[in-house]
Amino acid sequence: MKHVSLHFIVLVLLYGTADAQQRKKDTIPAKRTFTKTIRTEISPYSLTLRAGLTQFFGELNEQNMQGSFGIGLDRKLNKSVSLGLDYTAGKVGGQKTELFNSYFINEYNTAEILIKWNLTEQFTHQKSQLCNISVYGGLGLMFFNAHTYDLTTNELLRFTNSESSKRNQFFLRWGNPHGRSGINKTREGIIPVGTSLDYCLSEKWRISMDYRFYFIRTDKADATSGQRLINPEEEDSYSGTPNDKFSLLSVSITHSFAKPRKH
Repeated sequence: MKHVSLHFIVLVLLYGTADAQQRKKDTIPAKRTFTKTIRTEISPYSLTLRAGLTQFFGELNEQNMQGSFGIGLDRKLNKSVSLGLDYTAGKVGGQKTELFNSYFINEYNTAEILIKWNLTEQFTHQKSQLCNISVYGGLGLMFFNAHTYDLTTNELLRFTNSESSKRNQFFLRWGNPHGRSGINKTREGIIPVGTSLDYCLSEKWRISMDYRFYFIRTDKADATSGQRLINPEEEDSYSGTPNDKFSLLSVSITHSFAKPRKH
């Protein structure tokens, strides 16, 4: 009986082992799922929004800072050089008590094309930098009208545009105005130059401090031409004094676009 019992136990164990192996074969393994990640690379294009304060350098040069806002589209040509298109809208202001006893407000828009040189990328060999210093320059157009008022009475004294205003010769200091009368804004050439300090928040985002200086191809941006009290219109738009200038100190945020990476 002992032998029969032993044989019976062995048979049960063998049967259980075979049955377990069969169930293991028949079991369909769970299908693994993977989350598909789309790899991206940074595009050479970026968009910038900026805001800041202007400061005027001309006849009415006692400061009265005004606001300015802008937007820019840039394209990287290589790791250290980029090409940009900028548009700004803002005001420039100032005053002078001596001789003029007046203040002015200039409402302007600019369209600029800029070449930017990243000095940090140019002269360092590290793959990425948290901070970058750049310099830039370019050409553009400034569309503006300016009004000068008496400091005591706020009476309008001088202005750059009226129903009889015409455009001056393009990029020329002297010459008879031409075209239709009654233009709303004077159009003058500008040369913007500047420098910026950029801080990278991430691969796609950065913030910047920017100082830009504008050379204007006119000396009536303050509705004042030279050490004179006459209205700076038409043939009296220029004098023997240097052209006007103003600066823009701004902060900006830049977003670099991304695109799917090619495999």
